[in-house]
Amino acid sequence: MDEYRRDILIKEIKYWKANQLLPDDYCNFLLMLYSEGEEAEAISGESPPFSASRPPQKRFIVMLCLAVAAVVLTFIVIHFTSFSLLLQTLSHLVLAAFVFGMAVYARKQDGMLFHLLISAGAVIFFTGSTTSVMRFEESNVLLYVTILLNCSIWFAAGYYRKLPYLLWAGGAGVLLTSLFIFIL
Repeated sequence: MDEYRRDILIKEIKYWKANQLLPDDYCNFLLMLYSEGEEAEAISGESPPFSASRPPQKRFIVMLCLAVAAVVLTFIVIHFTSFSLLLQTLSHLVLAAFVFGMAVYARKQDGMLFHLLISAGAVIFFTGSTTSVMRFEESNVLLYVTILLNCSIWFAAGYYRKLPYLLWAGGAGVLLTSLFIFIL
């Protein structure tokens, strides 16, 4: 094989590896095959810490800590402040939007972090909406409707996005709330 074609193949394989179009092992094998061992030094080491193939652990930890802080801040705003109902509702919406925004960002970076952030955002939104309804309305009917609506959204999101934990949590929430309404 002439040098020009070999260079094109090597560049293409590096592109596949950088964009995760093929598994790293396959790309490493092809690079070794077409470079005749010349790329061995570049392949043998681990990928750099900020490569596209593996998100850095620091980003995972920071985003996870921010999500936990948002959940804790939600409970602090609910139980330990004397904010007005409007300000509490607004803070819950902002925190939930922040965590869901981080989840959208982390979706392509790290699957595990994405699922943790989605769960944290769902907990923040659920807690904030039910607390706001409990303080706004004395009737339990609106609270039940809010819980059923939240769980239905979880169920629908789990069904359409193929997220089993949301599917199960939403289904269990709808079932338990319905049983609670009709039994009590």
